[in-house]
Amino acid sequence: MKRVLLFLIHVICCDLFSQVSDTMLLSTKAENYIRFQYDNDFFSATDRYYTQGIHLTIIHPVIKYSPISYLLVRLKKASLHYYGFQIAQDCFTPKSIRYDSLNYLERPFAATFYVTHTQWSLMPQKKQALRTEIDLGILGPCAMCEEEQKAIHRSLVNIQPLGWENQLKTNYLINYNVQFEKGLFNRKQREIIGQTTLRTGTFYTDLSIGLTGRMGFFSPYFSNLGMDKNALFRKSNFQFYGILKGAVKAVAYNATLEGGLFNDQSVYTISSNRMARVVVEGMAGFVLTYKQIGLEYSKFYLSPEFREGLEHHWGKCVISYCF
Repeated sequence: MKRVLLFLIHVICCDLFSQVSDTMLLSTKAENYIRFQYDNDFFSATDRYYTQGIHLTIIHPVIKYSPISYLLVRLKKASLHYYGFQIAQDCFTPKSIRYDSLNYLERPFAATFYVTHTQWSLMPQKKQALRTEIDLGILGPCAMCEEEQKAIHRSLVNIQPLGWENQLKTNYLINYNVQFEKGLFNRKQREIIGQTTLRTGTFYTDLSIGLTGRMGFFSPYFSNLGMDKNALFRKSNFQFYGILKGAVKAVAYNATLEGGLFNDQSVYTISSNRMARVVVEGMAGFVLTYKQIGLEYSKFYLSPEFREGLEHHWGKCVISYCF
């Protein structure tokens, strides 16, 4: 009789503990973030192609009340939902900025400014994540990359970039992007995550498949967006780990090369038959976080995007604050 009673108590306690754990997991409050990202190929000692990017992101639950949120798909049974808004400027140049004449075998000057509305759905139990987003923006002189690059070069007493008068003309950008991630391998201090990303619209249309690996001291990938203010999943406030990413991308359209769909008056664009339809992407970096502050530095690789193009490298710095 004692054995039966002990067995029943064990079963009831385990069941209650499981229910409490599930309730805690499902009721976890999503963190809020502010992130500033700066990309520049200066970190790779070049000054070409994707030459600079500035991205400012805020992630806060109030953003879910935006009308655009209704256009974004999410995982219905997800434990956590995050809503983000980003303002971004990306600048592109040929491999040389020392000539004001056109080189018809080169990448055109291009400037983009856009805002992104993003929604993340995380399922820690199933190690799944879905990110959907909408980009709205503009391609062309209004993005002001010319003025910005010239001001930076002037302040550094560097040569003034030539050729911006030939940049791609004004076009409107709208894109819908979806990324699904699934945990494939998870051991102490090691993780491998698979990703599939589809982007479609007048900005970029492509499909990529890749893997991300992490090694070091970190909270589980699918428990948050990088930092856990509530420390539910992590015993320490400190994280330090390395990241490796690789992906293969099939490219159907790239407005920063081909000039956009609403205005065909650009002086020069990359013709469709010169586009590389398959490109390889890579990234290596490290992340350091302590409590509410996060720092990241990464180096990126991109194989040639058009027939006469070169491979490209650039660096990314990110500062994050979790609140």
